[in-house]
Amino acid sequence: MTAAARPRNDLPGPSGDKYLGNLHAFSTDPLGFLTACSRNYGDVVRLGANNVLLTSPGDVEKMLVDRNAKFSKASADTRRGSRRQGFPRSTMNSDGAEWQAKRHRMQPAFGRSLATRAAEIVDAQGERMLAPWRPGQARDLQDDVSVLTLRLVTSLMFGDEFSDADTAEVARLVAPIMDLSTSPVLLPEWVPTLRKLRIRRSMRRVDRTLHALAASPAAGDPQRAPVLHALVHGDPAPSPDELRDELATLIMAGFETTNDSVVWASVLLAQHPEAAERVRAEAEAAFATAPAGLARMEALSYTNAVVREALRLYSPVWLTSRDATEDMEFGGYLIPAGTTVTVSQWVNHRDPRYWEDAEEFRPERWLGSGPKAVPRGSYFPFGLGPRVCVGAAVATTETVHIVADIWRRFRLELIRPERITPRPALALQPMGVEVVPRAW
Repeated sequence: MTAAARPRNDLPGPSGDKYLGNLHAFSTDPLGFLTACSRNYGDVVRLGANNVLLTSPGDVEKMLVDRNAKFSKASADTRRGSRRQGFPRSTMNSDGAEWQAKRHRMQPAFGRSLATRAAEIVDAQGERMLAPWRPGQARDLQDDVSVLTLRLVTSLMFGDEFSDADTAEVARLVAPIMDLSTSPVLLPEWVPTLRKLRIRRSMRRVDRTLHALAASPAAGDPQRAPVLHALVHGDPAPSPDELRDELATLIMAGFETTNDSVVWASVLLAQHPEAAERVRAEAEAAFATAPAGLARMEALSYTNAVVREALRLYSPVWLTSRDATEDMEFGGYLIPAGTTVTVSQWVNHRDPRYWEDAEEFRPERWLGSGPKAVPRGSYFPFGLGPRVCVGAAVATTETVHIVADIWRRFRLELIRPERITPRPALALQPMGVEVVPRAW
């Protein structure tokens, strides 16, 4: 800490409403609000009495990598308040030594072999999704891709694809959790809101599916179901509630990341026909000459660049927050312990100081050695540091293959492009994506 560090009260930032502060502005348009804060107030912005936004790539790296141990995922009060609203016993929502033990238990299951298996089985799921598609037939792309990704995630991680009935149960669980996450206000647990009641009903229904999954024969086979085996037979052995939370968050995280990335990439390709034609040609050659698996992934270099650019413009994770556990300095300001510090993928991925034509879709920037002179904290769709997404490689492999499979068979025409909007919930969801497949 330098002697010249200024107190947090001196931080620039929007003053907001007399009573609600910036709550209304954030809840009405969080993406626009955070972008305006960055552009108008600089690299360290006061969002509220106890909230700070960091936008400097160097500060992002300090927070998530260098000083990761000085931040907690959530405060004790927050965890108590959300005890039955989410999945507090999962690795994703744990901290400290507890998080390290859980991450160590699960990490080996997400190695190269899982990405290889994903590359090998994703094409069959793509075939299944595209089989009923007909040129000229309107499709809800989000619905089609969501079924594919749920089947893929459950088959890949747990050894057996869920039945259609079980898939529907899980889909019903995802919706209210995503709905809850749009609210910036965390009410006390005893307040019986409609959102909480929907979540509780969904979780009771899905509990049966998840407990049956944990007891399935696949759980005893590390080759058939590496992730499920690592959870059920890991050390320390999880409690039933912990196991439920782990399974649920893995399904939701795996589903949302791949699902939203595929849809956003397809929207961008529909808006950029030349890029779509290049993906089609590359995919035709790769599927004709490269065997299924990572060899085919390596042949899809331009499609991979398209996916990386889609993740830049529409990263499923658009906001990351941590609570400071001790006093720290960022940008010459004192950030006291207890402050909630936020970084935003949406803001940093579109910062014109570091990205040429920041708002433009330019997959070519990722070819070769990638973008020049872009700091590490300017691109982090899967996070940075020790808590980087454990399934990042698997999700990328799935997304590239699904995008290649769709676009080598069909070119997609957006029915109502003006209605497609990003919905910032737990993930950045693409809303209103209706398409008409056309023959090439």
